[in-house]
Formats: sequence, C-alpha cells, structure tokens
Amino acid sequence: MKKILNTFGILSVLLLVSFSCNMDDDLANPNEVAVNQADPDLILNAIELDFADFYSIASGNTVFSDKTTVGADRLMRMRAMNTGYRYQTAYQAQFLDDLWTLAYQKVLVNIETLVPLAESKGYSTHVAIAKALKAYTYITLVDLFGDVPRSKALQGFSDFNPAADAGESVYNYAITLLGEARAELAKTGTFKAPRDVYYSGSRANWTALVNTLEFKAWLNLSILPARKAEAETKMGQFIDLATGANKTGVNMIDRYEENFTYKYGTATVPVSRHPLYRQYYLSTEGAAGGYVCNSYLYELFNGKGVEDPRWRYYFYRQVGSIARANQVDPKSVGCSVGAIPQHYANGGYVFCTFEPGFYGRDHGDASGTPPDSPVLTCAGAYPAGGRIDDTPVSKTTYFGPTVQGDGGDGAGIEPMFMSFFLDYMRAELMARSGNDVKAKEWLTVAINASIDQVQRFSESIDQTLPGSLEIDRTPYINAVMDLYDDAAAKPRIVGRELWVACWGSAIEAYNGYRRTSGPDNMQPSLQVNEGPWLRSLVYPSVFVNLNGDASAVQKDFSKTNKVFWDANPDNLN
Repeated sequence: MKKILNTFGILSVLLLVSFSCNMDDDLANPNEVAVNQADPDLILNAIELDFADFYSIASGNTVFSDKTTVGADRLMRMRAMNTGYRYQTAYQAQFLDDLWTLAYQKVLVNIETLVPLAESKGYSTHVAIAKALKAYTYITLVDLFGDVPRSKALQGFSDFNPAADAGESVYNYAITLLGEARAELAKTGTFKAPRDVYYSGSRANWTALVNTLEFKAWLNLSILPARKAEAETKMGQFIDLATGANKTGVNMIDRYEENFTYKYGTATVPVSRHPLYRQYYLSTEGAAGGYVCNSYLYELFNGKGVEDPRWRYYFYRQVGSIARANQVDPKSVGCSVGAIPQHYANGGYVFCTFEPGFYGRDHGDASGTPPDSPVLTCAGAYPAGGRIDDTPVSKTTYFGPTVQGDGGDGAGIEPMFMSFFLDYMRAELMARSGNDVKAKEWLTVAINASIDQVQRFSESIDQTLPGSLEIDRTPYINAVMDLYDDAAAKPRIVGRELWVACWGSAIEAYNGYRRTSGPDNMQPSLQVNEGPWLRSLVYPSVFVNLNGDASAVQKDFSKTNKVFWDANPDNLN
C-alpha cells in the first residue's frame, strides 16, 4: 500500500508540474463568472433593485416572504399597527429579518463587489452611485435601529460575528462616503451608467441626491446639542440658514424631475406592480387586504376641519358609506362604533370607522380579520398606482370593489425622496430658528409642491379627478397657517405637515417626528399601557440570535431606546 501511495504521489507531482500554468483555467467553473469578469452594469442594476426593496420594507410598504414584516409606517399611524396590541408583540424581532438581510446580504455586499471593479475600469459614475446608496443604506439603518454593524461587517469568512458600531460613527462614515461620491460625480469624461434605473446615469441628478442626503443627515444631527454648531455650519454649505434658499451653485432635489423614486411596472410575470397595489388590487374582485390607520384617514379627510386636497389621490373607498358596507356583508365591520374605548372617547379620537365610507383600523388593533376585503379603504393612485377616489361624498350607496387592472394597474412609485420633503425641512429649520415669516413661506411652498406632484403623478397614470371633485387647496393652507400662528411649539406644525405629505415614505415621517415632536397627540393604541413607543426598532432575530458578538443583544422594551441623534423628550407617543 505504501508503494502504491508513493507512486501516486510522484505521478501527482509530475502532473502538477506539467499542467500548473493552466490549473486555474482547468479548475474554473464554467457556470460561474469571476469577479473581475463581472459586468458592472448588471451588478449596479441588482444593487439599485435591492435598494428599492430595502427602502420599501423599511417604510412598511411591502412583504417579501411568507413572514410578517413591519416598518416605520405602523409606528407613525399611517398603515395600521395590527400585528400586536402592544409594541413588544407588534414589533417582534423576526418581523425585521427581511429588512436586515436585504441591507447586508444584498445591497451592501454587492456594493463591496462593485466599487473596486468599477474603479479598475474607470467607471466613476458607477462608483459614485454605489457610494451614495451605501451611505443611504447605512443612514437608514442607523435611523431605524441605532447602533449597527459597519466596520466589521461584510468581511466574509474572516468575521462571522460583526460587532455593532456606535450609530454616530456609522453616520460619520456615511457622510464621508457622500463626500467621496460627490467627488466622483465631479469628474469629467467618465462612463455613464446605462442601466441606472433611477436617474439614467445623470450625474447632475445624482449630485442633487448626494447633497440632499448629506443635508438630511446634518439636519438630524443638528438637534443633538453637542453637534448643533457643527451641523449648522455644514448645512450652511447647502442652504442659506437665514432664508432657506439653496446656496448659489449648489444642486439639491428641488424639482419634480429630480425626485428620487423607484418606478414600478404593470407586469404580472415577473411581478413588477407596486407592493401596496398588490395588496389592495388582486386578481379576484373584492379581495383587498391590509389596513390604513383610521387616524391617518381622518387626518386627511377632516383633521383640520377642512378636506386635504390629497386624500382622493392617496386613498380609494370601496363603499360610499358604512351602511353600504353592512349591506355588502353584515359581518364586514368587525368593530362596534358604540363600544369606543374610554381613552379614545376622552381624547376625541376617531374609532372603528367613519363616514363617508372610510374603513381602516385603529392603532394597535390586532383582532381577527372579518370579511371586510370588499369594503375596506384601499391605497389609491399615489403612490401605489391604484384608483383615484372619484365618488362624491353624497353618494352613500356606492359600491366598487377593487380588482387587478384598476387605476394605474400598479405602475406606482417608491417615493424615496421627493423635492417637497426638502421644502418641509427648510420650513422646519426656519421654525426652529424663530424665523416665522420664512417658515410659513417654505411651509406654503412645501404644501403646494406636495399637492402639485401628487396630482401630476396621478395624471401620468391616467387618474384625473373631475373638476367638480377637485378640492380647493386655499382653505387647507389657511387652516395650516392658523395652526402655525397659534402653536406654542411651531416646529410641531411643520412635522405634522411632513407626516401628511409622507404617504408611502414613512421613514421621513419617523425622522421628522423624532426631530420636531410633530404630529403631537397621535391616536393611542387600543390597549392601555401598550409599552414605550419605539424610538428605534428592535434588532432582527438574524442579528441577535445568529451573531455571537456581545453587542448583539436585544433591546430592553421597557426603555425608549433612542437613536444617538434623538435629543427630544421621552414622552413621544
């Protein structure tokens, strides 16, 4: 046996010597492409598509697996929090796994692959986009979770248990990345990114996004006392802090054409419709699922004593009255308006349903689902690509259940950063500084821009209201200005209006609430003593259960768990 082994060993050496210069080629898997042979355009395309999914689930718009998923929208009473009566049960760790894995296993790891490859080929636009999206991902992770892995993450076999870095250090790193992206975008003669699904390779538009993201980061940092002066200096490089206007020569997202959005299609295979559309407009008529929070519906319909011009674009009522819903099915309304909880009655909160035909669900209502699919209020034209609500409020007998193909057939958008978000931020800064004249000017600009762009998008998918149903914006704007004048804490009014404008983009509403404390007096949970409101999300189970590092410890639900820049009082609800 020993002799045979020795002979085989000699033969092996001879073979190795004879063929060693071709061994790499011979052992290469023809079904796999080496990293240096990969197509940067295709990698970039994958990153951008995965980032859209990441943002969508973070905002709470979508579900990517057979598991329950939650995002910021339920905390902000935009979609109803119906996954639990208390925050501890509504936001369980496993509900956030998809969000975490999209960020780390798809977006960020592919960016680590793309950047050196694109740099080696001189594809500066690819490098800039990758760094911008990397910064955006890390900023969003910190805004949602606080401390997250960064310096030890994405190391492959060298570190299976990456520790969580301090949120502030991750923010600082992301801001540095944005500066690097801006420098790449300033280069001339670079290769355009032909598969860029956001801006078609426009370096001017990507520069606007990079500048706006950095401004947004510094705006969050500006409420932290230790960094307020630094943040104001940095923000002053982008806008005039006395007027809110852009600094000369600085490009920001301030036009409709510069909006940072992901555009959905109408195909069934592969699935390409907006995720909200896919929940509310199914192939079977009247099979809608999911709930808008009642208090958000009411805020848009009559929260200020006047109708918001956007409600007919945001929402679609399948019935003209609750009586009509009961005619469709006596069991369709799963709650009783006569059984209002005492703390709702004492606070004057909307409960259960309200006329004309609005059917959502209250905050923290985790009761069973009645046969309400044909009658509940659905996502509308903006941003889901659904139906516009063109039923007069006087038509109480209306019944029009949704079905796939209605409205814009799902050709909606993911409104990641709209130009009017920046206008609200300008108004917030002016209000904070006590410049009420400029704050009201920018608040008016923001509201008008939001209404205009909601209407413009809806018209682009052939969803136009008849003139008789268009809601005059003047009474609404006047009502907001009156609230601003009467408010003791004026930034709260700006925060409330940002919240209203953020339908489909709850992350910005979540950040705005923690900066301004507005909107105040939001609808409480149905259950009294529902636990502290989550100032950051709990860590996903894939982090706390699979990571052996000592930093991978679940948060204490008895505490507020603020992110590092959140310096507002503890008593937000």
